[in-house]
Amino acid sequence: MMLVVLADGKSLEGDHYQIEEEFFRERGVEFRVEDCATEEEVIAACQDADAVLSVYAPMTEKVIAALPNCKALVRYGIGFDNIDVEAASKRGIAACNIPDYCIPEVATHTMAMLLQFERKIGLLDASVREGQWNPNAGFYSRRLSSLTLGLVGFGNIAQEVAKYAASFEMKIITYDPFISDEVVDRYGVKKVTLEQLFTDADYISAHVPLNEHTHHLINEEAFNKMKNSAVLLNTARGPIIDQTALVKALKEKTIRGACLDVLEHEPLQLDDEILKLEHVVITPHAAFNSEEAKQRLHLRVAETAYAILQGEHPSNILNRQAVVSAKG
Repeated sequence: MMLVVLADGKSLEGDHYQIEEEFFRERGVEFRVEDCATEEEVIAACQDADAVLSVYAPMTEKVIAALPNCKALVRYGIGFDNIDVEAASKRGIAACNIPDYCIPEVATHTMAMLLQFERKIGLLDASVREGQWNPNAGFYSRRLSSLTLGLVGFGNIAQEVAKYAASFEMKIITYDPFISDEVVDRYGVKKVTLEQLFTDADYISAHVPLNEHTHHLINEEAFNKMKNSAVLLNTARGPIIDQTALVKALKEKTIRGACLDVLEHEPLQLDDEILKLEHVVITPHAAFNSEEAKQRLHLRVAETAYAILQGEHPSNILNRQAVVSAKG
């Protein structure tokens, strides 16, 4: 009997795995949920697995080398920075993410934070609760059609954000060297350099994966290029932004504010300096969250692992060429 192990089941707080349990049971596959946090724990719990599922558990070169039966590594989510894809490729193991399960949710969250910030919903609500009745509290809001939204990356989520922002008649620009001009033009978006995006945008929204090239992509140098009225949005990955540089930029009013669903270090500690700053909106890595998205995520993870164990090559294999060549 084939064995599928979820390495860190407690990482998805409040979730259950009935969908996976039923899916694998119906197909005669053993499914086990573990609670691993370290490389050693993953190796001990998963060394006999034919497929390993993970949320944040480390799928490093050391771990992968200790999984002799493994044919698939599947992550619960879009990002895959916890998987050493190169190490998986060397062993012909399929490394997979679930790139399409929460596109509307993350795009909606991005736009919701932009709207909440520019219309001062949280700020005004707090002022009313403090006994004030002042529509001019804080800064003066701008009409959205007068503002430019800069999308750093123009993948599926950013494209959805562009559709939402277009309905408010915002001007939209993007930086993405990997997306064709044809795709960008289809959304009525202007392609620019990263420097021009930092210089021209009123709202700057991060939509790139985290890797060695995007780590601290938005740093002190970037903040110094931005308008002092600019607002930073991040629903991608925390370390894309240098948080120390962000705090400095906010304190020195180099930029106006930030709306963050992801932080460089999660969970955020209560004594973190960023919590003491004005004009910062923070949510707890929740942009993906909806009932529909959760159900789709659990099912797609199970379907992906099973398809690979059956010798198939689903479209969400990150290292398809290496896997196909290994079987070749």
